[in-house]
Amino acid sequence: MKNVIFSLLVVFSFACFVSCKKDQPIPLYKKKLKMEVFIKNLEIPWGMGFLPNGDFLFVQRGGNIDLRKKGAGDYNLIMFRQVKVSEGGLLGLLIDPNFNTNHYVYIYETNTDTTNQLVRLIMNNDALVQDKIILGNIPASYNHDGGGLGFGPDGYIYVGTGDALKPNNAQDKNSLSGKILRMDRDGNSAPGNPFNNYVWTYGHRNIQGFAWNSAGKMISTEHGPTTEFGWCCHDEINLIEPGKNYGWPLAIGGTETDTLTPPIYQTGFETIAPSGCTFIKGAEWGAWENTFMLGALKGEKLIRLEISLPGVFIARHDTLSNILGRLRNVIQGPDGSIYFSSGNVGYPSQQVGDDKIYRLYWE
Repeated sequence: MKNVIFSLLVVFSFACFVSCKKDQPIPLYKKKLKMEVFIKNLEIPWGMGFLPNGDFLFVQRGGNIDLRKKGAGDYNLIMFRQVKVSEGGLLGLLIDPNFNTNHYVYIYETNTDTTNQLVRLIMNNDALVQDKIILGNIPASYNHDGGGLGFGPDGYIYVGTGDALKPNNAQDKNSLSGKILRMDRDGNSAPGNPFNNYVWTYGHRNIQGFAWNSAGKMISTEHGPTTEFGWCCHDEINLIEPGKNYGWPLAIGGTETDTLTPPIYQTGFETIAPSGCTFIKGAEWGAWENTFMLGALKGEKLIRLEISLPGVFIARHDTLSNILGRLRNVIQGPDGSIYFSSGNVGYPSQQVGDDKIYRLYWE
């Protein structure tokens, strides 16, 4: 596969409440930072991850679950899901950390016009079968369906949901929408949840990504309002702590008071639409190590945030601005490379060969 080499110029977008600074020099022992198209001709790739054997598993929003074998030049469809596609569809994907023994893969999908569900699959010999719907009846709509999935350091599954265009439900601790949920592998609410149900945190508008830093702090991305209540923008990065109310729809990022939890960073009147994210690991990344990287859809860039171990925002750095279009998900592979996806199909930003998954790595 032909490598596309970029001299990655970092473009800093300065807006209200934004602090930016230059990256430190790349370590001298590194030759160059390179980027290649890992997979192309896709349509809105969403969740993705690596199996323990190095194979790459990913989903496309229209319902495809695809597998690229380690060392292969292309991918194969291994399961198709009947989903309702708008902003919803086949969204999150999660590979169990104990995959070698239980073979579990989890997906988050919009199964009807009004519901999302979390489904457990079993994978054997490169084939998937449905095992169990571990949580159903998560409210859905044509927008604001969430989709973030992750295993926490505590071994429990975390699920990010949207408000399904009913903002007030985000404040209802008995509703599954506008929340971060926490459960075990069988779909039981996890012990220690603050309200004795699935809810870990509430007051969210649309959660599409989160990750944990090396100190175990959970950081999430969240879309701010577009037109609701006459509000705009104010996308958020939040430090997630159990039982806290993150304010939607009572307030937008930066205006929280009293018992509402403010974001550690918000974009003011800039809209970036933050989505999937990861903390970068490995000394080979120099100044990028331990920073929080996210894909920006509306912002059409990768954004890297310096966040302290306790969860305090320090600085923002923008990369690949307005080059590849809408960028959705970001993960780090077992080889240390950063893999990220575009979400351009159906949008003015669509390019030849879209959508794509890219690999960013040192050579």
